[in-house]
Amino acid sequence: MTTGTRPTPAQMPRRRPTPAATEGPALDPRPAHRKPWERAVLASSLPGNFRFVGIALSTHADGRGFFARQPRVIGLVHDTGLHVGQVRVALAALLSRGFIRQSPADGPIDNADLILTLPPGALARARRAHQTTTNRSSADA
Repeated sequence: MTTGTRPTPAQMPRRRPTPAATEGPALDPRPAHRKPWERAVLASSLPGNFRFVGIALSTHADGRGFFARQPRVIGLVHDTGLHVGQVRVALAALLSRGFIRQSPADGPIDNADLILTLPPGALARARRAHQTTTNRSSADA
């Protein structure tokens, strides 16, 4: 049995990356409503400072999740009392977890317009956490 020579990587045909591989988590293109978004952030496993920045960010949004005026990083620094670096790291974590989206997507987060979004499954986890706390409080009464 004879085998031919194997092609080198340079000889292989080029493939385009799939959109799922380049975009990160699948996001709903519509903004998330503020109250469910806040519940999802609070029920997440994000560190406390990150959740604090998320809640401070949501106070600038209307009920449907739109921002009339973007708070920007410096506004969140004033709102939270955290350092600029801490706010940037928190926003980057919220962005990577799918809780916010920025426009333009490739620009710096300092000047980007932010949009509240819910990652897949976050709303269901928030509902379960809310039901658990409601059941505990009714059992204690």
